[in-house]
Amino acid sequence: MSPVLAAVEWSQMLEVVWVSLVAGVGVTVLFSLVVLGTSRAAEARREGGSSAVYGALALLCLALFLGAVVFAITVILNKS
Repeated sequence: MSPVLAAVEWSQMLEVVWVSLVAGVGVTVLFSLVVLGTSRAAEARREGGSSAVYGALALLCLALFLGAVVFAITVILNKS
């Protein structure tokens, strides 16, 4: 085995890969739900229906999305 491969900690590499995949998919899904909730709420308002459920979905997902962004920035800035 080469010295470079021996120096790599594979468990940490795999952890980085799966955490990145989960975070990437999670943030993408949250923002997609923000767009979906906003568009469906606007459509419901135009048709004269209630847009409360879709508006609440959009607000909740937006709050979670922004929380994930703030958390990521905090982790990046506090790296030592």
